Amino acid sequence: KPFRAKIDFNSMIRSTLNLLDHKLKLSGVIIELDLQNDLPLVHCDGSQMQQVVINLIMNGAEAAQGKTEGEVSVKTHIDPARGALLFAVSDNGDGIPEENLSKIFSPFFTTKGEGKGVGLGLAVVFGIIEAHKGDIDVKSEPDHGTTFIVTLPFDETIPKEHAKQKKSGTTV
Repeated sequence: KPFRAKIDFNSMIRSTLNLLDHKLKLSGVIIELDLQNDLPLVHCDGSQMQQVVINLIMNGAEAAQGKTEGEVSVKTHIDPARGALLFAVSDNGDGIPEENLSKIFSPFFTTKGEGKGVGLGLAVVFGIIEAHKGDIDVKSEPDHGTTFIVTLPFDETIPKEHAKQKKSGTTV
């Protein structure tokens, strides 16, 4: 079971980017940050979430590398309707072909060249998000890039049904 604590997601993203700084400079990719201020703390396993952030950012950087203006944008914002944090990583790389979209979270699926990865990155990311009762979604457009959107509930300790019943005023 993941070790959970309430973490400041934005500062975790910033410290992760500091760790990746050298690799990102070598890739020549620009990182754009658009982090919403005053995010509530997220109840999660910080080191597992850092793994998610590293994976998504480095995948984006790899996809955008070699573009004249390779860019990865990292966004966070609150979705009040869902009581969730949305964390999105977009790149302006070549995109993921339609036929591969359904496979990218499968273990050992990779489009990288020989010896360039075993295809576990996104499978691990998927597992972590799932263990946190979150969602991950991908949108991709050939020649324009890819966006991964992670949805994390702020507090998964209250079952959704219970939260709804509370609002309507019925007692359990």
